[in-house]
Amino acid sequence: MESTVAARRRVLVTGAGGLLGRAVCAAARRAGWDLMALDRAACDITDSAAVAQALAAGPDAVINCAAYTKVDLAEREIAAALAANTVGPALLAAACAARGTILLQISTDYVFDGCAARPYEPDDATGPRSVYGRSKRDGEAWVRALAPRHWIVRTSGLFGAGGSNFVDAIVQRLLHGEPLRVVDDQVCDRTYVVDLADALLALAASEAPFGTYHVTNAGGVSWCFLARVVAELLGVEAHIAAVTTAEWGAAAPRPAQSVLSNAKYLEAGLPPLRSEREAVAAYLASRMDTAAPDAADRVMGGGR
Repeated sequence: MESTVAARRRVLVTGAGGLLGRAVCAAARRAGWDLMALDRAACDITDSAAVAQALAAGPDAVINCAAYTKVDLAEREIAAALAANTVGPALLAAACAARGTILLQISTDYVFDGCAARPYEPDDATGPRSVYGRSKRDGEAWVRALAPRHWIVRTSGLFGAGGSNFVDAIVQRLLHGEPLRVVDDQVCDRTYVVDLADALLALAASEAPFGTYHVTNAGGVSWCFLARVVAELLGVEAHIAAVTTAEWGAAAPRPAQSVLSNAKYLEAGLPPLRSEREAVAAYLASRMDTAAPDAADRVMGGGR
């Protein structure tokens, strides 16, 4: 018999040792979910036997936070990217389908080509420009084909405690007084993993129709603009030079404009996320509150 929404409280988190996985596990514990947290050592999603063993514990939902996320290295490490981002989700989808388990698959704005003049909707055509983007798009396709009870959640620009991310990199450079060169011709949203984790659990407990959703802290600014926001919130003087993607010379091509529309998520009655600026300020405050007596107040009160 299908779980009711009220009874859907047992969740399996794969990739529990990563940036998002840790945040989802923390949110699940706070919310009183029956949590099964498996890192890669406990469950390699590219191993069908390991996946079957994990699903045998009978979760109501699986939130797949396991992924290969090294966008530039993926251009060389193609097999590794495909294994984690395409094969792994396919194996999870098949196992979930066999048991009637819900699968929440995390995806990315990099499945789009970046040519749209407006925020992308979940049903817009994809056209990834990188190996990473193609591996995530193909993972989505397998989930749709194999798991009738699925939600695919696309997000972008993750930041938070416990993993490398753009915000931390900028903070370190700013606090050391180092000049920065930051790309100014790529526009997207950034997403605080704390907020995304809460949104994923809200979705897992909801009656929202299965399908594809976009979930971000809405902002829609360039990386360079965000770096200047971080400097402003920290209250530090900074020399931040805007550069083009071509000048930066990254190995993997990126979409120039990959802002995601949260409209479908909100129309399902799910809780809105705060703005990107508010989320960055909250994260900076959480980082600074033990580093300097007045840092948290300065960050939370700074700027527009």
